[in-house]
Order: sequence, then C-alpha cells, then structure tokens
Amino acid sequence: MNHLLGITDIDRTITLSLNGSQSIFWDNLIIYLTNTFSWSLLMIVLLYILFRNNSPKDALFILLTIGLMIFFTDRICSGIVKPGVARWRPSCDPDIMYMVDVVRNYRSHRYGFFSGHASNTMCVAMFLSWIFRYRKLTIVLFLWSFIATYTRIYLGVHYVGDILVGFIVGMLSGYLFYRLYHFVFIRESLPHRESDQYTISGYLKSDLDRFIVIVFVNYIILIILSLFTGIQ
Repeated sequence: MNHLLGITDIDRTITLSLNGSQSIFWDNLIIYLTNTFSWSLLMIVLLYILFRNNSPKDALFILLTIGLMIFFTDRICSGIVKPGVARWRPSCDPDIMYMVDVVRNYRSHRYGFFSGHASNTMCVAMFLSWIFRYRKLTIVLFLWSFIATYTRIYLGVHYVGDILVGFIVGMLSGYLFYRLYHFVFIRESLPHRESDQYTISGYLKSDLDRFIVIVFVNYIILIILSLFTGIQ
C-alpha cells in the first residue's frame, strides 16, 4: 500500500509540474490541439490517400477497421475502466483540484483513468503505421499522438499515469486491429514492391510525404489562430 501511495505521489508531482501555464497563447493553442475538429484537414487528406492508393473496397475496409478499433478502444476506456477504477481526474481530485491550473474552468468529467485521448490517438497512429510502412510518417504519427495527448495534462484533466496506460492500450489495440484487418481482408502477404516510389505496402511515398507536410501545415494554422484569435 505504501508503495502504491508513493507512485501516486510521484504521478501527482510530475503532473502538476507539466500542467498549465500563465500564457494566453498557450491556452488558446492547447484548446485547439485537444479538439478533434482541429484535425479535419488531416482526415480529408487521409481519405484521399487511402482511396488513391487502394481500390474503393479496400479503402472502405481500412476505414471500417479504424472505426471499429476506435469504438472498441473507447468503450474499454470510457465504458469499463473509467467507471470501474473510478480514479479522479486531477481537476476533480479533492486532494489537489485547487492546485491544478485549469483553462476556462474546463474540468471534464470526474474520472480519468485511463486517457481516452492517449488510447484513441495512439491506436490510430499504430494502425496507420502498419498500414503505410513508411518510417518518416510513423515518427510524425506518434509525435501527433504525443502532442495531442500532452494537451490533457496541460488542461489538468489527466495524470501522467493515465496517459502512459492509455498509450500502452492504444499500441496494443492498434496492432491487434491491424492483425485482424490483415487476417480478415488481406489473405495474401504484402506485395514487397518497396522502391523509391512505393512503400512495402504499396503506398506512393510522394503521397505520404504530402501527408507529413499537411500535418505541419495544420500545426502552423493552429499556431496562427492562437496568436490572432481568442477562443470563447
């Protein structure tokens, strides 16, 4: 029990050290980054890449798998673990809630273990990394997941421990659903045609490079919006 209390104290200390700031710019940017709709442009480009590099049927199978994966991962998190474990979010924890720097009085719902943002973004990053098999994009996808998830610590709605467990669940879910997709929809092995133009899974590297550019363009747009607009 003392060992668990020690881990909890460390988790709280690290979380409070990473939580919040006194900057309006960072508050604005974090609110944008944590909002799923801020990534609409990436979703559109992803659809373009999937349908351009696959038959319509195969692209739909991939999207179906992603949808089922997110639903499955989110239900484990929000439907089973959060109400079962019932661990307070930092922003709602009676012991430290008034020490937490919250943004615009946003405290979210009561329980936060484990992080749905961490598990959902990480399972998508993991799944797409296996689908595309392109190292540069894998790094960018994982970076996107880390940044999107850090926003939850900044906002005070998750402990670092919530995030780490969410990452683990997301990685496992992403890999398992890739194997499920491969077993159900792709009976043959990868086409093994990696070249200067194609990845080993048959995607045009130029398309994936464009996707990487769009990720960073999206960040730049959000930064500009954070500098020149307020979020009510």
